[in-house]
Amino acid sequence: MRFYGTLGPACAGADCLAAMIEKGMTGIRLNLSHRGLRQSEPELEALALARQRCGADVDLLIDMHGPELRVGALPEPLALSEGRRVALGALRLPEALSAKLLPGQELLLDDGRLRVTVERGGEALVLRGGLLQSRKSVAAPGITLALSPITEEDRENIALAAGCGVTELMQPFVRSRADLDALRSALDAAGASHVRLLAKIENREGLARLPELLPGADEMVIARGDLGNAMPLWELPEAQKR
Repeated sequence: MRFYGTLGPACAGADCLAAMIEKGMTGIRLNLSHRGLRQSEPELEALALARQRCGADVDLLIDMHGPELRVGALPEPLALSEGRRVALGALRLPEALSAKLLPGQELLLDDGRLRVTVERGGEALVLRGGLLQSRKSVAAPGITLALSPITEEDRENIALAAGCGVTELMQPFVRSRADLDALRSALDAAGASHVRLLAKIENREGLARLPELLPGADEMVIARGDLGNAMPLWELPEAQKR
């Protein structure tokens, strides 16, 4: 059994990381959804120091940006009040998604914390309200978009991976074997062919293609939170078991 922590503000110092390693942490995850390896240099230096102190080869897992849909930069946090209507333009949705929206389409924002349904006239009805922050996730159940599995931010991080001591890469929203093959090729080209590839299953498309995905990844990751946004919650236990 391996145990992972997440490298974030609460444990970004060498002392805290060393204590975590001594307590049995065997790997640490760095979330690159909102920042890159270049911007994470202080945290990586602290991890290297903690590794040296403990004499332990702790895995460094980078969780990539991938083809996840997100709202854009908002001028300020947007308060969505349940039962009220909001202009779709105010949500700063990705253009590729906006072009596919029809009345009745449900949208789940911020990992499903907020929920709206599209109406006519370029508006959405708020079904589950809250405060929407910039760059939060968007899920549109039933809509499939042809998105590249590797963003420009991902390419930059892959190019830096070997030099930063990355040992594992976790790819979100894997949809097909072609996604995994593209990542393998990018890692090989960056001199990081030793990096292990983990495929996150968090949508219906990836779930339906499990047999073809299994040979293309070193490990499969069941992302229950996003799977719960992609299907009714009562279907989730069976999907996780599969």
